[in-house]
Amino acid sequence: MTQRGAASAQDLDETIAAVEGIGRELNAVTSVMGDRALTLVRRSAERTAAGEPPRRLEGVPFAIKDVIDVAGFPTTMGSRVSSGPEPSATAPVVHLLERAGAIPVAKTNCQEYSYGILGDESAFGRVINPVDPALCTGGSSSGSVALVASGVVPLAVGTDTAGSVRVPAACQGVIGFKPTFGTIPTEGVFPLSPSFDTVGLFAREIPLITTAFAAITGGHAVGDATDGDEAPVGEAAVRGTITLDTGLLDSAGAFADDTRAWARQNLTESRQNLTELRTTSAISEDLIKVIDEGLAIYDIVRRYEAFVLHEQYLDEQGELYQPGVWARILSGQSITEAEYRSQVAALEEFRASAVSFFDEVDFIVTPAIEGDVIRWDDIDDGSVAKFLRYSLPFNVLGWPAVTLPVRSESGVGRPPVSVQIIGPPHGDQALLDFAARF
Repeated sequence: MTQRGAASAQDLDETIAAVEGIGRELNAVTSVMGDRALTLVRRSAERTAAGEPPRRLEGVPFAIKDVIDVAGFPTTMGSRVSSGPEPSATAPVVHLLERAGAIPVAKTNCQEYSYGILGDESAFGRVINPVDPALCTGGSSSGSVALVASGVVPLAVGTDTAGSVRVPAACQGVIGFKPTFGTIPTEGVFPLSPSFDTVGLFAREIPLITTAFAAITGGHAVGDATDGDEAPVGEAAVRGTITLDTGLLDSAGAFADDTRAWARQNLTESRQNLTELRTTSAISEDLIKVIDEGLAIYDIVRRYEAFVLHEQYLDEQGELYQPGVWARILSGQSITEAEYRSQVAALEEFRASAVSFFDEVDFIVTPAIEGDVIRWDDIDDGSVAKFLRYSLPFNVLGWPAVTLPVRSESGVGRPPVSVQIIGPPHGDQALLDFAARF
């Protein structure tokens, strides 16, 4: 991507005005970071005046989900529950983005303590979907997505434990990237379930996500030179993909039709240098069986870890939690430590053995969610399962995944539609390079 150069105070004023205006109208903002942003903009201008070259993200405004610590600002978790004093240190993920020149401008509203995929429970109320206020925003990182979807900021940070980056990105028509488990540091990020928690990124362009990911992890940014005559990963031949749009559920409906149509249009040998496109195979059937096994492990591990994290607050502050979040937390209290330890060991074995699915293919393509984006008024007991159907398995596996809008424009009967592309563990850069082709 083209580096922007230093942002001016006028640029910052316009962004802060949008945060205070559009961001507040969408109920997406919990804190505005004007003073911190202005300090960083001045430092950026000083670097430019001194003749220093622009950094990877020079002057790029970004927003931060309010479960991530920034010194001097409360970390609310979208909750009335008090989980400690205001942070005195900034989370590494934020520090690394700032060091690359990015400018933090807001902390964002979210599902309380990240515990829920719909985005329907926050002490501050729901975020409004900028695509269509009648549509569910998805959660838990709903506010970060809304600021990107509305054009207030080009980049935002969220967290993903069961789909909390990819699902709201799909609901609001932007790109959502969940890296390999453990790739981005989670220090200074309030956990939901440490065995699955992942920090992720939102943007409208893959190159910006790639550059931000490189800034955080120390990898190559877009446009970085490669060693010798080696071709960039994004131009390398791809052995094949699996489109996994059936089997995880009996009927994916029209949404899976969109995924199949996208795959037919984009994943062909003439267009993408694929040696093979597998739409049905024994490999996908085996993967579905493994995913079913992993979901059972996830259920035990996540509920136990979440209960342990919140147990200290329950006696004195239990009534302050949102009702659905409170119920989910309490659902873990009957799980024994022995049962939990057994499932953690099973999870390690599960992840190690499942990598073999990438022996013959490079990527898996699925819908982002089951069915259309749900309207708030149409949410029922099956809505959570539909949102998690395709995202959750890849948190269990720990594999990197990115959701791409296939259709993001608003209109009557035309909610956003996205596909999900999954790569092998630690194949994050190759996945982003591949996604950048579309």
